[in-house]
Amino acid sequence: MSSEISSTRSTATTALSEISEADSTFRLGLDLVSAARRNLSFLRAVSDSHWLHHKPTLLEAIRRYNELWMPLIADLTVGSCSTGSAPPLILPPVDVEWVWFCHTLNPVRYREYCESKFSKLIGKPAIFGEENEEYALMRCREIWVRKYPNVPFENEVDSGFSDPVMVDGELFMEVSKQRYLYSKFSEPYRSEVVYLIAARQRYKEFLYLLQLQRSSAVCCRLVPASDILLMWLIHQVCS
Repeated sequence: MSSEISSTRSTATTALSEISEADSTFRLGLDLVSAARRNLSFLRAVSDSHWLHHKPTLLEAIRRYNELWMPLIADLTVGSCSTGSAPPLILPPVDVEWVWFCHTLNPVRYREYCESKFSKLIGKPAIFGEENEEYALMRCREIWVRKYPNVPFENEVDSGFSDPVMVDGELFMEVSKQRYLYSKFSEPYRSEVVYLIAARQRYKEFLYLLQLQRSSAVCCRLVPASDILLMWLIHQVCS
């Protein structure tokens, strides 16, 4: 019995040590809990906005993203690829933000896109409070109207238009693929702070395991649970 207790204590001590090491190894530099709550709310809004997923609307959103939003945000972003960037505290209209969200789900391609077009990585502002979001959207509208006085801030394309022009096939496929992303995280408890705090901790421990795996000769595939996957996705799109 004493040996079993000793073994249990040893296992618990090892686990606590690994958790502590994971905490000290990975400083995320982002409030993942607030970011997750905000982005879950955004994904729910996108899921409920059926008009946004019509092909003409989506193609127009991608055009607006490539031709209007990214040049605008690039002009306002201070920094470079080597020094980092400081994005302004503004948010684009929902159709453009949805394209931006999907684009940043692939951070490697997104970085290549930014470097090739703007010679710097365009980051995202950390805007998570509802009041801050409203201000950021209002501020963006003001800047948009000044820069593009003849272009509506909202996506006003006719969703019934039968022959839209394909402007970026690769990005269109990526955005279309993510249409039902919210269904993976739609349970109400996903937005609870207690759940997200635990998910953040498990995500850090998962990153630690990935690091250990890379430094060892063990070959295995680590598949994240849904709470860890949520944190992973949010970390990608907000970094």
